[in-house]
Amino acid sequence: MAGKLRHWKERNGRFSARVVIPPYLRPYLDDKAELEIQLGGDRRAAIRNHAAAVASIQRQIGIARQKHDAATGQRPKTPAYPLTAQQIALRDYHSQIDFDAELRANDSRYAQFGVDPDEAQRFRDGFAGKLSDDELEELVGARLARARLAGNTDAVKGTDKWRALAQALCVASYEAMAREDERNEGDFAGKPTHPLLAEAPPIYNDEPDPITFDNIIDDEVKRRARGKNAKPLPALTVKKYRDHCAAFGKWRKSKNALTVTAAEGKGWIESLQDAGELGNRTVKAMLQNVRTVMNWGRQNDPANFFPSGNPLNGIKAPDYTTLPSYLRAFTMDEAKLVLTTARREEKPMFRWIPWLCAYSGMRVSEAGSLRKEDFFEVNGRWFWKVTTVGNRSLKTASSERRIPVHKALADEGLVDFVKAAKPGRLFRGDTKDSVLVQPRISTWVRGIIPFEERPELSPNHGWRHLFEDLCRRDHVPEDARNYITGRTDGGSQEQYGRSEVMLPGLAAAMDQIHAIPTVHNYGHTRPTS
Repeated sequence: MAGKLRHWKERNGRFSARVVIPPYLRPYLDDKAELEIQLGGDRRAAIRNHAAAVASIQRQIGIARQKHDAATGQRPKTPAYPLTAQQIALRDYHSQIDFDAELRANDSRYAQFGVDPDEAQRFRDGFAGKLSDDELEELVGARLARARLAGNTDAVKGTDKWRALAQALCVASYEAMAREDERNEGDFAGKPTHPLLAEAPPIYNDEPDPITFDNIIDDEVKRRARGKNAKPLPALTVKKYRDHCAAFGKWRKSKNALTVTAAEGKGWIESLQDAGELGNRTVKAMLQNVRTVMNWGRQNDPANFFPSGNPLNGIKAPDYTTLPSYLRAFTMDEAKLVLTTARREEKPMFRWIPWLCAYSGMRVSEAGSLRKEDFFEVNGRWFWKVTTVGNRSLKTASSERRIPVHKALADEGLVDFVKAAKPGRLFRGDTKDSVLVQPRISTWVRGIIPFEERPELSPNHGWRHLFEDLCRRDHVPEDARNYITGRTDGGSQEQYGRSEVMLPGLAAAMDQIHAIPTVHNYGHTRPTS
């Protein structure tokens, strides 16, 4: 076999013809995503019956397409499943041969009648070009209409294309009648002699039906969201996988995940490295994300999706060096400068996110999604929740936590800001509520501490590094530090407790952290609390 049969499905030793229904036609087919006809467990018989089954399915989809076009007033588009006249004739020929065999198997009277020579002569005149378009339509018009309905052609009467297809169907019928005559004499070895059929390649596709990276990601998103206590994939995580797979697909000029090769994976990461725009750490993450999506494809269909293994698994990811943590952190002087500058900002995003991160080690993305409703008071002390409530996403399960408001934040007026804020997000965009704050905060910080002066600094994550050091300096207990920053050490104790009973102790731990000195607008330094 030159390749895998198009619309062919094999599962657990059973075979079927399967055609995916375009999304816009599914409402006309009971909202089904695909149509499938079972072909049994005999492979040879399944292959023999496959073409007819596919044609039957395509005709059903064609009827749905007609209904859609009539309902929307759209003009018919290009054929959905285009075949050449030669391929349509070959399929029609095999369909007639199979029907002949079925009649012989079920009715002993059938073989007692010979072929009609006059009818055979008409088909011969048809492919010889002796018949008019009207005569051809009378002879093979119904079969030509079925081909149109199946989406195999858009040929219309009066065109050269239509006439060529009609003549090809005459060849199919003439050759089928010749086989019928031979079989009546006991000869079942006959084959077509007309070049149109004798030289026609099998209707195979060199590739199975495409499975795009987005198809795989969509399936995984549905799988993760299924069930009562499901853990859906965060929206930003889904976007990351889509973006990296799209970049890979654009480079290799194909979205079909079924055709990925190890050589392509290697070539892609080398092209990213050679471009010099991304660091090796980012390139490695992109490769890992595409590899993960490919693994999902294998998990969903291990029998058909790279049954011998993910071709990207054997590729060595790029190596990279990491800067020491202290180089990425804010120094005390830098923190003092940024927090002092933030005090003069009118936009809440720049006024409060640096302060929140400085006194909690929060990720900037977590701070950016805070809502008024996340803040609460217990026994006169204010706290805020870092939570997934409201379709928000966190990096890990341990990131769900409650954080005491540090005295420096209270003195700055954070609680008053929260009380006066409207319900919902505290940090909105100019034109929409939900915005990505990371690039905005990073650009803002770099306006204060230029990249040329401190290229190693992480403008967003640097607060997280600094807060860890503040906790170490002021002897904050490790378990409290891990909880406040949303880190995990994997211990079983993390699965217990964490009720409101612990909040006073957590607040006491936060109070051990001395405030970062800042400069008032009038130029003097605020004392350390």
